[in-house]
Amino acid sequence: MKRSIRYYIYWFLGFTFTALILACGSGEDRKQITFYNVEKQESLVEKTGDDTLDDTEEPDDFYAEKGRKMNVQVSMQFLESEVEEKKKVCQLINSHLLEILLNQSSEQTIEEAVSQYVEDKKSEFYSSEVANTYYNEVKGIAEYGLKNVLNYRLQEDVFTGGAHPYKLMTILRFDTKTGAFMSLEDVFPTYQQNKLKERLLKKLMEYNRVKTLKELQAKGFLEMTDLFIPSNFALREDSIEFYYNEYDIAPYAYGATTICLGYDDVKDLMNPKMEIHK
Repeated sequence: MKRSIRYYIYWFLGFTFTALILACGSGEDRKQITFYNVEKQESLVEKTGDDTLDDTEEPDDFYAEKGRKMNVQVSMQFLESEVEEKKKVCQLINSHLLEILLNQSSEQTIEEAVSQYVEDKKSEFYSSEVANTYYNEVKGIAEYGLKNVLNYRLQEDVFTGGAHPYKLMTILRFDTKTGAFMSLEDVFPTYQQNKLKERLLKKLMEYNRVKTLKELQAKGFLEMTDLFIPSNFALREDSIEFYYNEYDIAPYAYGATTICLGYDDVKDLMNPKMEIHK
């Protein structure tokens, strides 16, 4: 049966309207929730012994001065909204950030908690036996990913003495509709996690162009541990990024390791309630 031109026009308009509604719905949280930055920095020099400066050193140069040095710097994004129903979501996520990442009470204001974090690090410096330079730099960034998901990355650069500094990445995930923290089990049920590990191992071997675990170990990976699913993973729009910090599965010199799996590769293992963009 032939269709009239009017039929196709109505069909096209209806399809377009539906697509627009779905697009607006999926981006609603992104318009209603915004990010703002909170920063705090404190540097000091605890002068010991010969505190004179060389002729080549500038008196106002933090790293030029003699004595033990400390630098603590925090720069973190937090959430806010002018929409009443989203204010509670922002408050809940912000509370998680303070408690999980900074180990601070959510009963404080954000500014108070960040300041207290810096004070705690100062106390740690004074009570330590660091011979020279101590620094703790923290940077937190919020980013949208999969539908109704907010990923949060906290990068810590720390040196408290020893052979070298270390970097530590922590990645959290939150439901932007409820503000709830999303654990590994919320995304991948426990009974599916062995299969997920197998696929992560397969992808890691592909990255390194090897076909066996022995060959992978010969390249420096998994010499001291079995592959595990990291708690640090981001639900990006097109894939899941699994992040391994220094020393997790490879030597320090290798730095961090990232394994990315597309949703088509793992959707059969995921919680059916997860909404995956197409």
